[in-house]
Amino acid sequence: MLIVTLTTDWKDGDYNTGRLKACILACCNDVCIVDITHNIQSYNTLQAAFIIKNTYKHFSAGSIHIIGVNSEPSPKNQIAVMKNDGHFFIGTNDGMLSMICDNAPDSLVALPYDDNYRGFRLLNALSTCVKLIYEGAELEKIGNNCQLNQVFSSKASCFESRIIGRVIYIDSFGNAITNIDKETFEQIGKNRKFEILVQNNMIKVTELSQYYDDVQNGKILALFNSTNLLELAINEGNIAKINSLDTKSSIMVNFGS
Repeated sequence: MLIVTLTTDWKDGDYNTGRLKACILACCNDVCIVDITHNIQSYNTLQAAFIIKNTYKHFSAGSIHIIGVNSEPSPKNQIAVMKNDGHFFIGTNDGMLSMICDNAPDSLVALPYDDNYRGFRLLNALSTCVKLIYEGAELEKIGNNCQLNQVFSSKASCFESRIIGRVIYIDSFGNAITNIDKETFEQIGKNRKFEILVQNNMIKVTELSQYYDDVQNGKILALFNSTNLLELAINEGNIAKINSLDTKSSIMVNFGS
């Protein structure tokens, strides 16, 4: 059975979700549609990319992942279909898709749509795309080859004794997840002492925790989470809200000599 996942910023109760599901099921009834989330912040493709990158591998190969974030197509906002790592991804080609794959995708095509249609322009295009993939069509039969846009980099900047990164995701508890991974931290750090600086040194952490309750309630901590990314949190608190952190917040790790 084909799995189709939906990740959107349409919010719960948006009628477009029901319309899209109905159109997909009308094209191919032997599918399982999974709602990952419809509560992405409006137009926040960075947040959507993080969620998809850390969930898609748990679905079976061949799954189709529709990302309805900033998804109104136009000559300036191209919607693309990407095949990578045995999965298919459909979403805006503004740099979001490049954050999902670690290397160049297997194939990428621009998804055609009806420019004369007033309303949800992608409705029929998405369901038709799912049907063609379901039937085994190559992506070149769905659209024209296009370039993968990389508007922003998902990688932290590394130096001899410093890593400069940023917050890339705020979870439902207000924990701030960064783009600094454990492997990079260990390669640059070489077991040296360090200090993690956030928001122009307003927050400073000098040791890593293994558990949230390694520190007292209300205290700030840093740890590597289940995705092996550096996370900043407050034990039983909301570090993003208390310290005004968002996906634009800078993170710096300085290592001693």
